[in-house]
Amino acid sequence: MRYTSLCSKVCRPDDSSRRLSAVEVEYGFLHPRTGRWRWGTMSTIVDIALRYDLDIINEQYQAAAYNMNSPAPNFLPWRMKSVLPVVVTFHDLRPPYLMPKAGSMRERAVQFMAQHARGVIATNSADFETLQSWSVTSTREIPIGSNIEVYQPNHIEIQEVRDQLALTEGDILLGYFGFLNESKGADTLIESLSRLDERYHLVFIGGQTGDSDQANNQEFLDHLRTGITQAGLDDRVRWTGFLPPMRVSAYLGAADLMVMPYRDGVSLRRGTLMAALAHGRPVISTQSADSTLPLQHGANIWLVPPNDPTALSEAIAHLAVDPDLRSKLGDNAAALSEQFSWETIARQTAEYFGELVTDFRLHR
Repeated sequence: MRYTSLCSKVCRPDDSSRRLSAVEVEYGFLHPRTGRWRWGTMSTIVDIALRYDLDIINEQYQAAAYNMNSPAPNFLPWRMKSVLPVVVTFHDLRPPYLMPKAGSMRERAVQFMAQHARGVIATNSADFETLQSWSVTSTREIPIGSNIEVYQPNHIEIQEVRDQLALTEGDILLGYFGFLNESKGADTLIESLSRLDERYHLVFIGGQTGDSDQANNQEFLDHLRTGITQAGLDDRVRWTGFLPPMRVSAYLGAADLMVMPYRDGVSLRRGTLMAALAHGRPVISTQSADSTLPLQHGANIWLVPPNDPTALSEAIAHLAVDPDLRSKLGDNAAALSEQFSWETIARQTAEYFGELVTDFRLHR
């Protein structure tokens, strides 16, 4: 099975200085051809689909990844309806900005996209239920997995990280993994850290902001750094910057607790959370309105109310002095994550694609 992938120009390999129409990679062909996702890009997709005789198109949708303000990606399933089946994987249902005063048109653009797709994949049960309420005809719930390969660092690697962070034997290291934006609650974490004594330290693992929604995310990061300084926490907060996957694993292993206090509640659609679970780390996160989640407080995760720095600091202090409970949470998290291996996800996705391609050929 071979794949063709259209992506942003920033995906172009470092050793490729010329404008290539396609780059051959391990899984197929990569087309790093677009700068901004506009109407012309949709024509490029049609051209590639026909040129490479594709069987199906899978559009990975997250509004911020498409510059937020263009509806063009939302119309791809409609544009391709008589050419090829299009499956949309919704990483969230956040609507594009479009234009001032667009109002309900923003959500309708997402509904239009889902309703005209041959198939739709939701990465979590809450989005799955919403998509079904929109009368989307074919919907599957297939979660995402860890966004880095699982590597279990040894005790020497873990101690090296803690030494590099200048931690002493009695210090408690909190870890936060993932890009920063307002929805992820890092400011709540900083306020919680300010309520804990000097034994507690925090490391932000990985890059600070991603390529999507850069202006808003940078504004949030600037605000967060100002808050850290004002709280007198500069000596207790560290930043790793971008790291290779094995080094990310080492930092995850060195953290006594991973703390990821999402404002909108814990969700299986977050690859960084899945990485922490897959590495068997004890995680503190926030309660979700989704009662169907396999994430159970006190069993494989520790949950607190969103936007509650007092509850969060109390949970951190409680788990910090109970290594047996931390070990239990981590072991059960690793066991749970086996349900979300990329092998399982790939098999489920391939089976779904096969059903849709067969149906399209029968009814075209």
